[in-house]
Amino acid sequence: MKKIIVSSLFFLAFIFVAVSCGSEKKDPYSDTDTDPTADTGDTGSDPTDTGDTAVDPGKDKPSNDCNYSSADNRLKPKNEELLFSGIIFGERSLTKYIYIMNRCYSCDEAEPLIISGISIVDKDGNADEGTFKIESNPLENGKVLLKNDEEVEIGISVVASTWTEQVRYLRIRSNDKCKANFDIPLTAQTKPTGRIEVKTMDEDEDDDILVFTDVLDELVKEAVVYNKGAANLKLSSVVISEGQSKNSNEMGFFIKEGPEPGVSIAPDGELTLQIGCRNDKEYPSPLTGELLIINTDPTEYNKNSNKRITLKCGPNVEKYPTAKLKCEPEKVSVFQWAIMDASGSTDSDGESQEGLKYLWSFATTPGGISLDIVDDANRAGTPLNGDPSNKVKRTAFQAKVKGTYVVRLIVINDKGVSSVPAECTVEAVSDDDLAVKLLWNNKNSDMDLHLIRPDGEFGNATSDCYFWNCSPQYSGERPDWGVEGETKDDPFLDIDNTNGIGPETVTINKPDNGIYKVVVHAYDTSKGPSTAVVKAYAHGAEENSASLLMNKTDTCWHVFDIEVSDGSDEDGKKKIKITEITPAEVYDCERPTH
Repeated sequence: MKKIIVSSLFFLAFIFVAVSCGSEKKDPYSDTDTDPTADTGDTGSDPTDTGDTAVDPGKDKPSNDCNYSSADNRLKPKNEELLFSGIIFGERSLTKYIYIMNRCYSCDEAEPLIISGISIVDKDGNADEGTFKIESNPLENGKVLLKNDEEVEIGISVVASTWTEQVRYLRIRSNDKCKANFDIPLTAQTKPTGRIEVKTMDEDEDDDILVFTDVLDELVKEAVVYNKGAANLKLSSVVISEGQSKNSNEMGFFIKEGPEPGVSIAPDGELTLQIGCRNDKEYPSPLTGELLIINTDPTEYNKNSNKRITLKCGPNVEKYPTAKLKCEPEKVSVFQWAIMDASGSTDSDGESQEGLKYLWSFATTPGGISLDIVDDANRAGTPLNGDPSNKVKRTAFQAKVKGTYVVRLIVINDKGVSSVPAECTVEAVSDDDLAVKLLWNNKNSDMDLHLIRPDGEFGNATSDCYFWNCSPQYSGERPDWGVEGETKDDPFLDIDNTNGIGPETVTINKPDNGIYKVVVHAYDTSKGPSTAVVKAYAHGAEENSASLLMNKTDTCWHVFDIEVSDGSDEDGKKKIKITEITPAEVYDCERPTH
């Protein structure tokens, strides 16, 4: 009887305590889930302190001590930190993702984890993004509520802006009872490379121009090449690419003391070049030329790997005309015409335009393809590329493949004096949902990109998109995928690049559902191996990248599986999941017979 009475009293006491504790709960959906003046468990300003303490393995239930097994702790990141390594100086990294989940074991649906803020801070907790950027923010449409085991992703990218390590913290504000502000380290490490900078030793403030004025017969000036990077800078070659004087009796430019091909400059080092001009002593003429320094500077998307210095020599040559160039528009759809307008160019007086001639060319085109620049008023007329006698100042070209086109213009006055080159850029784009790009690093090898439709076969002209049936260079029946007769779900290869290093790009505007395969075929490696790089894009954003050395002809590499499925009805976009095949392997494959 006593046992029954004692047990009953104990049970009633337990019920009373449980009810009392339950009445203390706050509204889990309120903006301030906890008192902002209360102790959050944050022991200091060190952003790396997660509040973790060890769990006693001898206990049957998790203790209430702010570790990830605690009933009170809710927010758990899958990533302890986010590291960006090997970024090239001046370039933006790929987007990487941090995954945040709710790990409140004892919480029910009425007690979700509420994420109310996402920001980037410095080590002192002050708002400071540096060059990090939140690319994908789940809070764009308001707070995010996560039930137990649910997760959300946050996309981060960074620009390599310094050679030293850059550290910031992703701060996540939530109703987590242990840490209202949860900080995850973000670290960016720039890949050590060389970085070229050239200073010309003349009175001209523009260091991309070296001017020789009082030349009676022959004059030599210096140009200093600096390495402002963090690794050796290799100069593959230093040449006079335009206006060269081949002997002492010929007017033009020359290198008096040139470096040996392949010379390296150490970080913070320099190399002095002696550049000369020969002119006629009795009848000097205004001369223009170009010094070309081919080097291993990969920074800012290889902007200065071909460093060009304009050379000016002779009387009044410092009074050169000015080339002004405008691309209209700067972004076009594939097969649309882009217009280049040089009507703002002037002679040396800054006003007159009479007698000016316009030398048009492409600095770069996608895959190195050849295109005609024509008179905008007569697009069926004769191409104007490379014609120094041309007087047409409004031209056009048709963007036949996706990618970046850089147009170059030099203006020449009636004295034969040339302007400093002017450039403008046109980006040819489309609204393709899916794109895959292939590049390689040995111009003597030939790599081919294949995109195989769901349940398709490599080398099959119907189910495999490759050079024979998909590129504009080759005739033949084109693949008709998805809905018969509909072109938006069909693949397109922009070019079969057989004498360069790519890129080759396959696109599908609106792909049909299913799993596609991306395969690289080493068509010819007889003149050396090559490292293939494959980049995959979904809705215009790069989602994945992989590389592999291929050294045997007629071998293949299965790079990605790309799963396409229906997305949400809100935006109408397809859901595209790109999965890298690991470990990466090369296997023997038969060359397509077509």
